Amino acid sequence: MSGMEVDGGGGLGDGAGTAVAGVPALVGIGGVVWEPPAGRLHCDATALAVLGMTREECERHPELLAARVLAQDMPRLFAEARRVLARRTAFSVYFRIRHSDGDIRWTHAQGRTVRAADGELLRVVGVVRDARPDVEARESQVADPTGARHADMVQQLTTTLTQAATVEEVTEALVRAGLLGPATVKSVAICCEDHGHVLLLAFRGFPASVVRALRMSRLEDSLPLSETIRTGRPVFLDHAGLLDHYPQLRSLLPAHDSAGYAMLPLTAEGRTFGAVGLVSEGGGFSPQVRTLLLALSGTIAQSLQRALLYDRTREMAAGLQTSMLPAKLPQTPALTLAARYRPAPFAHEVGGDWYDALRLSRGRTALVIGDVQGHDVHAAAVMGQLRTALRAYLAEGHSAQAALSRAGRFLAELGTDRFATCTLAVLDPAAGEAEIVRAGHLGPLVRHADGRCAWYPVPGGMPLGPFPEEECPSTRIPFEAGATMVLCTDGLVESRTDDILVGKTALLRCLASAPAPLETLADHLLTAVADPAGNADDIALLLAHRAR
Repeated sequence: MSGMEVDGGGGLGDGAGTAVAGVPALVGIGGVVWEPPAGRLHCDATALAVLGMTREECERHPELLAARVLAQDMPRLFAEARRVLARRTAFSVYFRIRHSDGDIRWTHAQGRTVRAADGELLRVVGVVRDARPDVEARESQVADPTGARHADMVQQLTTTLTQAATVEEVTEALVRAGLLGPATVKSVAICCEDHGHVLLLAFRGFPASVVRALRMSRLEDSLPLSETIRTGRPVFLDHAGLLDHYPQLRSLLPAHDSAGYAMLPLTAEGRTFGAVGLVSEGGGFSPQVRTLLLALSGTIAQSLQRALLYDRTREMAAGLQTSMLPAKLPQTPALTLAARYRPAPFAHEVGGDWYDALRLSRGRTALVIGDVQGHDVHAAAVMGQLRTALRAYLAEGHSAQAALSRAGRFLAELGTDRFATCTLAVLDPAAGEAEIVRAGHLGPLVRHADGRCAWYPVPGGMPLGPFPEEECPSTRIPFEAGATMVLCTDGLVESRTDDILVGKTALLRCLASAPAPLETLADHLLTAVADPAGNADDIALLLAHRAR
């Protein structure tokens, strides 16, 4: 929170005050508004009391708030912040904060994001309150996992499962839900039926020998998860009962253990498609807990069905995108190439970013990087056609300027409403120069042999598609021995919160101090500059190094 501006007054004022107007301060709930674009955090008087901050501390030393959160709770807060910023969703999180008098208090914060029509994050609006009564009530109910505590567990887990997008997130929710009262979930396995076999989707806490057995199991096997999928009936056993019913597990599990086992069928639309296995380290399952698990099994099944669809869509999107990129780059004694591609954070979307490289006559190499408008299958399809057309024009022997102009006319003739930006660089090691043609895209960034780095101000033309008769100017720049050229799409340097010039400057500085090996350099630029929480675009990166 260092560097934020904090309003510690009794009211929030301006747009922030409107967002939290009417917060019931009389019951100890304080209003908070965080505006990431402006770097401001607004707290009303009640919020300051809950957080243990004075007005002066908030105005002059807002970093004290983060410093007072208990260290063991910070990873959970950071993880929740990343999830909220990436997922555009609501949040609810408990954490402990140490007040100036040394008192440690549980605090609860919840709220949601507010975004503009184009998806830009405007503010995070929420409330904070003293959560000590929640914790005390929960602790008093631990010995009797019934009634209110069951209702609380069902509500919390249902909320978490609703927000879980992947199978891994569903698994993590089950581990952390506190379903078993005084017992704890020490192991989880999630399986589904796959053409007569049991497919292990995710697991936590099982030894390697059990995981191998699960991976090799079939639907017809006399094993607890196989039987649950096959029959659609739940199974609850203690450790001794498990070994009696399934003697083949004796070689995998200890002879004596206090664990309890629950196998729940995953049924959706009248069909059992999988099973979830839970292992507790606090003994068998009471009738009350069994009832709770059976009541939740339908919610778990729906969440997993949705997560499976999300994972498969993500895998299909990533596979489609990857299949349209070159399988390998043409390396030569004079030029070494490296490339990277990272999809957008919203993994089910297919982007239009691409890169390509083609060996030409007279020892030259063409580098291409571009971006088709949009994030959908249509954008990917247009990208594939445009990449193929541009490669064909270059292979036919057209100049860089002519090839890009023809590609623009080709895109216009497709009849699509999409436009594309592109930079084409033809590197000629023998001549020690590079010909650059730019159509609405970022120009080249070059690190010279002596370490100097610069974005070359190469004149550019209009994006491809809307103006088919326009020709992009051609410019020659030096590309001496030992130099490295970087071409990228704007996802690497753009951010929702900063101007693109900030990102370009950051990339230039990073290149100046980055390691020399090209593959290492590519990884370094992608991880050191790109901020997955700060942009929602995919990234393509293409590097070329001329040997000395």
